[in-house]
Amino acid sequence: MAVGNLEFIKSGSGTSVSDLSITDCFSAKYNVYQVVINNIEFGASADMKYRLINASGVVSSANYDSAVLLQRSYGAFGDNNTVNGTEFRSVGFTDYSDKGVGTVITIFNPFNSSSYSFAQWQNAGASTIGTPVRKGIGVLKVAESHTGINFTASSTILAVGARVYGVK
Repeated sequence: MAVGNLEFIKSGSGTSVSDLSITDCFSAKYNVYQVVINNIEFGASADMKYRLINASGVVSSANYDSAVLLQRSYGAFGDNNTVNGTEFRSVGFTDYSDKGVGTVITIFNPFNSSSYSFAQWQNAGASTIGTPVRKGIGVLKVAESHTGINFTASSTILAVGARVYGVK
């Protein structure tokens, strides 16, 4: 394969769950990973969040910094910035219970124990007042090896499916 191609590694899905973990998907084989979520459905108005997983479990320490640009079709743009948060936020929003959200996340150096893990993401959702589009960047300010990803939300996740790819 040429540089820039994706190699499928692992997928995960869930229905009526509080969170979804995809474990053992990051390794020394790649420095860059792409996570594609083609559908997120919530039981109520909610926003998808994600955290990385290390050998001890889900990393929920207050070391996540992020900046998210909210690009609304129905009004002014906005920001959702976090310093020392416990997760990356604004990964996918909908206030419909039967409409989905699509998201692409790129994660840099998650397995490298001597580097911070960086991420960028973009998504489009569905809202009763318009289409929310978000673009975010973030860093987990802990130099440790991460082997997986965990998705969560403030509402029941009715359906979620994600695929992890290594970027060659």
